[in-house]
Amino acid sequence: MADELRGPAPGGPLSGIAVVECGTGVAAAFAAKLLADLGAEVVKVEPPEGDLTRRRGPFPAGCEDPERSGLFEYLNTNKRGVVLDLNSAGGRARLHWLLDRADALIHNVAPALQDAMDLRAASLAARHPELIITEISAFGAGGPRSDYRAYELQEFHAGGAASLTPHGDPSPVLPPLKLYGHQAEFQAAAHAAFTTLAAYRRRMKSKLGQTIDVSIQECLTAFFELAFIDYTYLGQRNTRDTPKSVSPWNIVRTGDGYIYFCCGEQDQWMRLVELMGNPHWARDERFKDGLTRGQNSKALRSLMEEWARGWNFQDLYRECVKRRIPAAPLNRMADLYADEGLAERGFFVEMPRHSKEPRVRVPGAPFKTTVGGWELRAPAPHLGEHQQQLFADFNPAAAVAARRTSRPANADASPPLSGVRVLDFSWIWAGPYSTLQLAHLGAEVIRVESARRPCLNRRIPPYADGIPGMDRAGSFCQWNQGKRSLLLDLSNARAIEIAHQLVPHCDMVVENFAPGVAERMGLGYRQLRELRPDLIMLSISGYGQTGSRRSLPSYGNLSTAAAGFNSVLGYGPGDARELGITWADPVAGLFGTYALTAALIHRDRTGQGQYIDLAMLETLQTMMPEALLEYEIAGREPQPMGNRDPWMAPHNCYKARGDDESWVTIAAGSEEEWQALCRAMDQPSLAADQRFATLASRKRNEDELDRIIAAWTAQRDRWDITQRLQKAGVAAFPTMSNKDLAEDPHLRARGFMVELEHPVVGRRCHAGVPWQMSPAVCKVRKPAPLLGADTEDILQTLLGLTPQQIARLREEQVLY
Repeated sequence: MADELRGPAPGGPLSGIAVVECGTGVAAAFAAKLLADLGAEVVKVEPPEGDLTRRRGPFPAGCEDPERSGLFEYLNTNKRGVVLDLNSAGGRARLHWLLDRADALIHNVAPALQDAMDLRAASLAARHPELIITEISAFGAGGPRSDYRAYELQEFHAGGAASLTPHGDPSPVLPPLKLYGHQAEFQAAAHAAFTTLAAYRRRMKSKLGQTIDVSIQECLTAFFELAFIDYTYLGQRNTRDTPKSVSPWNIVRTGDGYIYFCCGEQDQWMRLVELMGNPHWARDERFKDGLTRGQNSKALRSLMEEWARGWNFQDLYRECVKRRIPAAPLNRMADLYADEGLAERGFFVEMPRHSKEPRVRVPGAPFKTTVGGWELRAPAPHLGEHQQQLFADFNPAAAVAARRTSRPANADASPPLSGVRVLDFSWIWAGPYSTLQLAHLGAEVIRVESARRPCLNRRIPPYADGIPGMDRAGSFCQWNQGKRSLLLDLSNARAIEIAHQLVPHCDMVVENFAPGVAERMGLGYRQLRELRPDLIMLSISGYGQTGSRRSLPSYGNLSTAAAGFNSVLGYGPGDARELGITWADPVAGLFGTYALTAALIHRDRTGQGQYIDLAMLETLQTMMPEALLEYEIAGREPQPMGNRDPWMAPHNCYKARGDDESWVTIAAGSEEEWQALCRAMDQPSLAADQRFATLASRKRNEDELDRIIAAWTAQRDRWDITQRLQKAGVAAFPTMSNKDLAEDPHLRARGFMVELEHPVVGRRCHAGVPWQMSPAVCKVRKPAPLLGADTEDILQTLLGLTPQQIARLREEQVLY
């Protein structure tokens, strides 16, 4: 590979990997940033008008300079930048010249635009057979809806979570909501980052490139929490009013803000009752246990809010901390920048900027490691800043003539992490979600389980056909596909010895116990690396393994609230609503996989293992740049804005004909799309109406514009609206429910749904792998394991134990 593309070696774990990024917006930029911040050399290709995020801000007050957009700066540190018109032959020739010198291409050019830019994966693979080609799109590169237009609004509503958000607000008037910013694209970017790294590791051994197709809709559907399997296991269509299984597990308004309570255990509830002064209503039969409190959650919330009105939300949080009551404040951005726990761990860092720009603090590394290497080394590039440097030796004739040998037709189809073994001590969701991705990538994942303390997901509904059983729980069957199960009662010293014996046979260990628990059990990193010096170990927790908050009780919802997500989710300023699903756990799992794949590459190069400390609170904030920088750069607290967007109008979710759950999203991102929408609605006079003639005037009259569009959509079916507007070139898509997704013909046509025969529950529909890779094949190879199903085979194969020795261990309840 030529040195021109690589630049000075930064010394990070991904140093020397050359990446080209093109497209516009968030998804490809964030995926490439995740690689750049660990040392990869990234060249960002922008269109002549510059990346879209240059025009979105946040900007300093009174300034909309595209070189000073906070979002663009955040997404593009550590990159070099060039400008290419990929609709021209000259621009495409220069792109191919860059790709000849690159290891990977990451782009989010929509499938409908790829032919004109020569970005079809098959064409690129034929010309650059060693290149890893990762593309991110709303609905995937193939399938009936691959050419549909979509913005973040459509992408988020297509993935299911919007149909449950805000939770507890089933109003037929107020629409379901997207989250603040570009959360759908951030999730797809995380998938793109770790799949690219897995493919690169495979290429280190085979010299063969891969094509990777990441579908944003599938990424969101894959972590649609319990809702997806509520339908496939019970036939239950979930809505915003579907109660949670336990309570209090919700937001409570205080005198000056909001606090989130997660009291799933009875002892946690009793400590909260004591804090509330043991009110008489707490002894009511409706609130006797978690399940009955869940069934009566609205009444409970009302009573708790009467009590909480007398509290300052930060004071109440501190009192909960003293009493070990699981709670978190709904932090605003000012609260986060002033947070002592984040400061203690050195989370916020100064963002490199061009000279004379004021100091700006941004989220730091999404995890901490013993080898380091994460660094913000250079500011985001000015438009075309590195054009001359990168193309100084460009030869148009040579670029046109350049060709390489095509990929072999019979290329190895084994998955990229084939041969990697993972010892998985994690449970519930965040850890198992990370190891699920590893299993999808081909790793052998050994779940260490115990019948004495089985994983919570084996013990909670939905159960197949409503019949409880350890092997019938839908959430376990969903998040543990492709894994193996080993029984070990880790409260038994002999079981710890067996775990120690397994470590030398494993490349990775994953755990999400409370900080300090693994060490006390004899399973901490310092103890295990004595058994295998090049071991890679991931620990996931709410607040991290260090700092004064490390031992606080933490659940995903608490991390999401503390990270500021809820404070900017709502219908308008001052509102604060609940997310419809637990967001933090799967996000932490995805970033754990990103960290692990990067660690594998580092180990392959250096022989060095490492320890990874991932705090959910910190990881979440890396995907909140728009909100954080609105405060840090513009000096304003960001406010909830429903489904609206500051730079588009119309941009909302509208009621369609049908039941209370029939909604459709519509967005016009340009004047051309606005004109097309008016024509498709058979209302051309709208385009000439001075109230709506420009974006600025549409924003001023947005309430009236939304009323006009809502009156039109109310008379029509959501799918008819979608098809009509898509045909006209306008982004539109329904809000998808769990039922819609499970039955979606597009997802089925892409092979996303998995229906393997399970020995207990039979054939059930599960969400599958949210990306496609070729020639390597990533797929669900077997259903989730029965409890302890692989114990004998693992102990015999890896440790050489005899059937008699295994029987004795069972008798001694070591394997229990």
